[in-house]
Amino acid sequence: MLAGRVKLRTFVLVFLAASTAGVFGLYLACRSTDKPQEQAKTDPPKKSEPPKEDPPPPPKKKEEPTPVPVPVKADADDKSDLAARPHDAEVLAWQDKSLPGEKVKDTSKGKPYKIAVYKDAGKTTVNRAKVDLNRNGKDDEKYTFEPGKITLQRAPADDEKFTETYRWNGRGWTRK
Repeated sequence: MLAGRVKLRTFVLVFLAASTAGVFGLYLACRSTDKPQEQAKTDPPKKSEPPKEDPPPPPKKKEEPTPVPVPVKADADDKSDLAARPHDAEVLAWQDKSLPGEKVKDTSKGKPYKIAVYKDAGKTTVNRAKVDLNRNGKDDEKYTFEPGKITLQRAPADDEKFTETYRWNGRGWTRK
């Protein structure tokens, strides 16, 4: 009879110990998954680690207008003295654009020419542009945008002495 009791008693003790260990293990397992959320809410941040914050969003780049190509046709009725050039389309695209400030110095980065656009006081959109065709620091052409009229002044000697004046006729430039 003693042998039967020891076996039963040992079985009950082992069963209780195993059950207690299982319940305690489940408690720890459940508690460890909830711990990071609770710890973040209740525990102050450690001194060695700075508080984790979401990084600020990257600044938005200002979109520069895409130049609108100007169709150039060599018609018999075309009375242009100066045909439209590739950079004319890029400059003319700025005509009705607004600027955040008074000027943008180089809108044609990476190209052989440099275009600077200006918005004078009292104007709401770009009203002037200058082009340095060879990027030597001297402007070769000046554009003036007025309602219904676009004027081009050229310095053929690349000396910033604008001696030639043209008007845009929709296909090219007519000497004034």
